This record gives sequence, structure tokens and C-alpha cells, in this order.
Amino acid sequence: MPLAFPVRSVLTLVPSPGALGHAVRTAVAALLALYLAYALQLESPQTAAVTVMIVSHPMSGAVIAKSVWRIAGTLVGASAALALMAGFGQSPEAFLLLYSLWLAGCVALATRLRRFRSYAAVLAGYTLALVALGAVDDPLRTFDIAAARVAAIVVGVLAKMTVSGIVWPVTAARRLDSRVGRVTAAVTGALAQDLTQDLAGAGAPGRHRDLLAELQGLDDLATYAAVESVAFRRQADGARITAAALFGLLARVDAARRALAVLPAAGSLLACLTPLGAGDGPAFRVAAAAARRRLRAALRLARRAADPASIAAAHQLGEMLDLMVQVAVARDPTRRLSFTLPEPADGPLGSAIIAALRTLISVGLAAGFWVATEWPAGTVMVSWTSAFGALLASRANPEQVSVQIFRAALWAGLLALPITFLALPALSEFWGLSLVLAPVILVAALMSQRPGRGDFGAFMPLLFLTLVAPTNPMSYDLQGFLNTFAAIVLAAVWILLTYRLILPVDGRGEVRRLLGSFTASVRTLAGATAPPPDVAAWEYRHHHRLARLAAWGGRGDDRALATARARMDVGRALIAMRALLPTLAPQDRRRGDAVMRALGRLVEEPARLATFARRAGRRLEVAAADATGPRRHGLLDLAAWCRQLAG
Repeated sequence: MPLAFPVRSVLTLVPSPGALGHAVRTAVAALLALYLAYALQLESPQTAAVTVMIVSHPMSGAVIAKSVWRIAGTLVGASAALALMAGFGQSPEAFLLLYSLWLAGCVALATRLRRFRSYAAVLAGYTLALVALGAVDDPLRTFDIAAARVAAIVVGVLAKMTVSGIVWPVTAARRLDSRVGRVTAAVTGALAQDLTQDLAGAGAPGRHRDLLAELQGLDDLATYAAVESVAFRRQADGARITAAALFGLLARVDAARRALAVLPAAGSLLACLTPLGAGDGPAFRVAAAAARRRLRAALRLARRAADPASIAAAHQLGEMLDLMVQVAVARDPTRRLSFTLPEPADGPLGSAIIAALRTLISVGLAAGFWVATEWPAGTVMVSWTSAFGALLASRANPEQVSVQIFRAALWAGLLALPITFLALPALSEFWGLSLVLAPVILVAALMSQRPGRGDFGAFMPLLFLTLVAPTNPMSYDLQGFLNTFAAIVLAAVWILLTYRLILPVDGRGEVRRLLGSFTASVRTLAGATAPPPDVAAWEYRHHHRLARLAAWGGRGDDRALATARARMDVGRALIAMRALLPTLAPQDRRRGDAVMRALGRLVEEPARLATFARRAGRRLEVAAADATGPRRHGLLDLAAWCRQLAG
């Protein structure tokens, strides 16, 4: 395993003004937090500086959001530490068992959440170790340690938020409009190409991978903008609605291509894409109105001719047009908006269980080594093993990050040793300490923005400051330093063993579990007796899973992404069919419900599903031939959705 410090990356790095500004803000805020912690005589001043680097982000809104959730996670973890030490402080075996279960539960929860909520769950997990294990020799100090940690974190958060708002501030709202325009143009261009060319079915998904990632980033950026100020709420809501609608358009591209083959006259829908991508509102409204008139005329003719295939095509293209209108409305600053879609679902339950199991294995290795050797630095080792394992659990590439952590641990020790025992003893003022620490923090912050080096740059300064452990007055204990260094390196070793040898990451298994989550969602719709959910809300809950699937599936295999989109097509059809059932006669409702349940059972077998849907559609057409009025229209609509699923 190559352990060379990535000097080449640093030397060849020509930072952009934005990257340099982020690095400067991080270094200034870290030193400010350290100074304030000294002034307040906090027990562990380095925790304040470490907090700055943990919550650091180029966007001010992200700093605010992450800071709030860091404080929340710390409070929950500290409270759990107090409760656990109060009940099991005199029973180490029971304490370690209950702590491991607590950490595994927090990790499992983190994989089911998104953004900084996930980070808060992780932090609640390993904060218990940082607080409780620090008081293992004197349980009565648990509250003091918890209070000191919370105070240091609050100081770090306030320092970073202050500096982010004053020194070279960067707001998400400033970048949001241009990002929305760029992503909208890219998606509409891809749709126009997909809908006007024969892509042989499976070619499109691979070309959409980057677009799905861009849309996920747009949704995150809009969330950060909403946090920055109430004044940006309308702008942020518009961006999130745009991202959700563009996700929906990409998810429907295969069905829309089939629909245009059935209704060539509806090709006027394609004329809406160019003005929509260009942000030309008046031209889009004219094109959309013309497309709407043609679709309504086509639907009337299809119902008069009892043609389910044309009815299904008109419905599908109508949904596409509705989503385009949503994008146009969201980008119109004169329109009032409110983003009301739910927080998207994230990792499947199976993935959460495996992540928790990996955490249990790594912490179990560390705890077993500690108990067997009675090593004084064992508490540090278990604490860092917990932190590393929890932070990696929700990452898409934990096995690669584990290698970066190991490298960061080695280089943090190699840098901290001469600085602690050669440079710092010659200094007596804070400005001298700042001059020594600032270059390391600055370079690490630059590297954290470098592709392929981001994890090294993120972890190395945290470990470096932990080893230097700046206090007032400083204490120079070589044996304690070496013990802490060995504990951190061993923690990285347990993580490496867990993620690369004992229970390595299985990309194919993750893809299977993600596809299984789509299947479970569709089957829930098929068997539900309650009113159907809103189709936009149901889709939005799956957008992040779709983006994760695009990342996990690999660039050489687009079948998983195509399969997920096909299952989402089934889900949308079931929602529409469930909405039709209340308008039908009792015998027709029973028939429609039986069809839906069968479609849910067959969702993992596309060929059998298509055959069944075709036969069910024909039976519904026969029933519609003997019906009149609304009952006939309802049966024809059910038959149309079956025909759509038949392909």
C-alpha cells in the first residue's frame, strides 16, 4: 500500500479564488476558535479548532446547517453517555456491550437519513465514547467532560459561523440561479436528444448518470440557500421544485419515447424543450399551450375510438408536459411557491444493517484488544475506531476512504512529532503557535477540495490537532504522544481490516438492495387500501435512491438504472390506477384491485409483467365495450395504464 504523502498534488495545486477563500476562512476560524478556547480556559481547546474543520464548508448555509446538527448530535450523545455511565459505570463489559449497540443503532439510523441529519446521528453515536470513555477511570467526571466538550463545540461553531459571514463570504443563493439555468439546459438538451433518436432502450440511462448527480447537487445547494436567510426561501423553493421536476422528466424518458411512437401528432411537446432550457418563459407558454391542446384532442379521439394505447400515451405525455410547466413556474420569480415535498428516503434497511454490523466488528476488535492488553491508551483507540467507523458507514466508497484515513493517521503523527517537541517548546506566545499551525491547516483545507485527496485533507488536520493537543500551558509528554499516535493508527488498522478484509463493501449487493427498495415501494402501492399518495411526493422520495444507484451501478453497466426506472414506471401507473378505483362500480373495483396486486407481485419479472398487463388490458377493454358513460371511461383508463406497462 503506497503511503507517500501526496506532495505532488500540493505542489501542482493552483487554487481557484473560491478554494483559496475557503482554506483561508477555515484556517482563520480554527485559530480564532483555539484562541477563544484558551481565553475561556476550556479543558480541551483543540476540540474547538477541530469543530471548525469538521463543520467547514465553502457555502455559508452548509456551515450553519451542519453546525446546528453538530450541536444537536453532541447533546444527544452526551446525554446518552451520562445515562450509560450512571447505570453501568462499574461494569465495563455491560458498558461496552450497550455502547456498541448504541453506536450500531445510530449508524443504522444515519444510513437512512440524508445530509446533516445523517451526520447528527453519527455524532450522537460516537460522542458517547468520547465522553464516557474519557471518564472510565473516574465516572464522577463524566458530566464535567460532557460539559467541556459541548462548550468547546459551541465555541468552534460560533467562530466558524462568524468568519464564514465576514471573511470572503460565499452564499449558496448567489450561485443558485446560474446553477438552475445550467442544469435545466443540460437536462432538456438530453431529453430532446433521447426523444428524437432511437437509443435501443438501454443507452439513455448511462448518459443520465452525471445529470442525476447534478440534480442531487442542485437540491442540496437549494437546501443550503434556504438556511442562509428567509429572504432566499422563494429562490430555494423554486430550485428544489425545479430539481424534483427535472428528476421526474429523466425518470419518464423511456415511457415518453414509447408514447411518442404511439402518438406522433403529439410531437409538438418536443418544441417546449428548447425555450424551457433557454429560460424563455413567453416562448415556452406558447409552445406549452399548443402542446396541451393537441394532447387533449388526442385524448378525446382515443376515448371515442376506445384505443387504450393512445389513451396511455396521452396520459404519459401529459405528465411530461405538467413537469415542464412546473419547471417554468418555479423559475418565474413573480410566482409564489412553497416547497412541500417530503424528505427523500435513503438507504435500504439491508444496507443499514450491514453498516451497523461493520461498526460492531471494528469496535469489537478495538475493545477486545483493549481488554486483552489493558493498554492505557485503549480508550483513545476505541473512541477513534468508533468515530472512523461511524463516519464511513454512510459513505459511498468506505473502503477507499479507509485507506485515506490510514495515510492521514501516519502523516499526522509524522508532522505533529517535530512540531510538538521541537517547534512549540521554543514558542511562548499564541502568535507563534498560530504561525506553526496555520500552514498545516491551510494546506489541508486546500487538499480537502482536491479530487482524490479530499478525505486525506479532511481527516489529517483533525488527527494532527489531536496529537499536538495545544493547551495552556502546554504539556510535553513524549510517552503520552506516542501512545495516542499508536492508538489512532491502530484504530485506522481496525477500520482497514473491517472494510477491506472481514466484511468488504459489495457494490453488486448494494445495487441489489437499492433495487429491492424500489420493489418494496411498488408492492406497498399495489397492496394498499388507503388513498394513493401524491405521485410527485412518491417520486421525490426515490430521487436520492436513483442518484445513489447511478453512482453504485458503475459506468459499464446501465441495466440497474434502467430497471429502477422501469419499476418507478410501474409505481406511477399503480398510483394512477388506485386513484381511478373509487369512480368504478364495486365489481370493477375488485377487478382493478386484483390486477394491481398481480402487477405488484410481478414487478421483478418484466417479461411476465408485460404479458399479464397486456392480457389484463384486453379484458378491461372487453368490459369497457359493454359499459357507458363514466364507467366506460374509467375502465378504458385502467386498460390504458395496463397497456402502458405492457410496452
